Amino acid sequence: MKIRKNTVVTVDYRLKDEDGTLLDDSQQSGPMVYLHGYKHILPALEEALEGIEEGMPHRVTLAPEQAYGPRQENLVFEANREFLPEDLELYEGQQLTSGSHGRRFTLKVVRLTENGAVLDGNHPLAGRQLTFEVQIREVRPATKDEVRAQYARDATAKGQHAASS
Repeated sequence: MKIRKNTVVTVDYRLKDEDGTLLDDSQQSGPMVYLHGYKHILPALEEALEGIEEGMPHRVTLAPEQAYGPRQENLVFEANREFLPEDLELYEGQQLTSGSHGRRFTLKVVRLTENGAVLDGNHPLAGRQLTFEVQIREVRPATKDEVRAQYARDATAKGQHAASS
């Protein structure tokens, strides 16, 4: 069966950056399962997988603009300690989740400063060319309930992980 809208796709994959560094591998993290045609994964990746048959290997390279966008230096800023929660213990590399009105975003603590911390609101993969080496493990028709919900019942967190927008 070929991948098309309203099919549930199970994918084994390896994700590498432009230097060939392995960023993620479904051998360790498990396959990605998603409902095709609803942008549950990166739109450019979803488009590239359209029409691929079950069992077929495929390689997709995405420019930063097709993946998580270019790095935006205006998303790196110093946050004064007085504007951060009092009980929050900060450390370098920490991931902070924030947001309001149903919009959530993650900030990474780049370094601690005398007045607070330098935070980075860029996606960790922003600015990087990404190559997905995929093996289509299974393609099946979505159920009526899955189409109605626009979500595969056996979708994994991977559908919302490295391959998602």
